Amino acid sequence: MPTAKMDYYAGMLFYSKTASGHDLILDADPSVGGKDAGHRPKELLLYALMGCTGMDVVSLLKKMKVIDRMESFRMELDYEVSQDHPKVYTKLHLKYIFKFNGEPPREQVEKAVNLSQDKYCGVSAMLKKAIPEFSWEIVYEE
Repeated sequence: MPTAKMDYYAGMLFYSKTASGHDLILDADPSVGGKDAGHRPKELLLYALMGCTGMDVVSLLKKMKVIDRMESFRMELDYEVSQDHPKVYTKLHLKYIFKFNGEPPREQVEKAVNLSQDKYCGVSAMLKKAIPEFSWEIVYEE
């Protein structure tokens, strides 16, 4: 079984060399003893979600041979956090925002997003079990 490892340095600073060989630095806000020298652990969940599903969508659109028509693709994630401890995400709404040359291939985009959300993205699958309100939409820019 693989093992993830992380070392404590000082203050609220933690460091890890991830299994994929990349550096990961976690830290906290100075108001709680950190030096703002790294990512916040909980916010990484949001970026993990967008990275996971975004990579799925790009891979699927490549297989569907419509990626060459895509001018841009980005995601925005609106979220709410509980007021009481433990402060957890209570609502996530993910926007997939696309811009294509000409008419967007809506059927393929919808299929790619739905496959990511319903079948492939492990981060989505885990978060859906933990977050009461989890939704997404596809937006096309002119």
